[in-house]
Amino acid sequence: KPGEAGKVIIAAKKLAPHRNENLKPLRALIMGVPNVGKSTLINALLKQRKAKVGDEPAVTKALARYDLTPTVSITDTPGLMWPKIEHPGDGLMLAASHIIGTKAYIETEVAIHLAEILLARYPQTLAARYGVPAEDNTIDGVSVVEAVAAKRGYRIRGGGFDFDKAAITLLNDYRSGAFGRVSLETPASRAARPAAVGHIDVPQDKNDQA
Repeated sequence: KPGEAGKVIIAAKKLAPHRNENLKPLRALIMGVPNVGKSTLINALLKQRKAKVGDEPAVTKALARYDLTPTVSITDTPGLMWPKIEHPGDGLMLAASHIIGTKAYIETEVAIHLAEILLARYPQTLAARYGVPAEDNTIDGVSVVEAVAAKRGYRIRGGGFDFDKAAITLLNDYRSGAFGRVSLETPASRAARPAAVGHIDVPQDKNDQA
């Protein structure tokens, strides 16, 4: 929350109380995976829009330092990703959350995986938004995406569902918070997941990685 951003600096000052003067300023570095709000946090701390932000990975491409006060500076950084994602499901969840660049995944595949998670954990949410039968055990991820297409009237020539457009809509609805507060995994679901059967290489191109 914007009003709570200042707590970050208060906590940092407690960790380094000796860094409180011009000759020894407090230097804070904001780091994390792409597209989680690092630059947004910095703008909240600065109380003005200086760091470039956007709803996509790789907006920040280089280190940038900002002086918050004469004794406090903060550095924005490009997002960091693992060189390899060992479990395919992790990669699909990261892609669904818009943390991996779009060149690294197929949107329909990610949407189907997201739909299956939402079916298992939030069936009533899907029922309310898209009319997906919450109690129908035959419904799968593909059926959810088709339900999105039916609800929004997405059709291709010949009358079939526009599956690609519906998949993007499902992803955008999740990313925009239209489903409310949802979690794609819990400690229990992570512990119960099957063993990795391969890995996903994360592109090293800076436009996909940062």
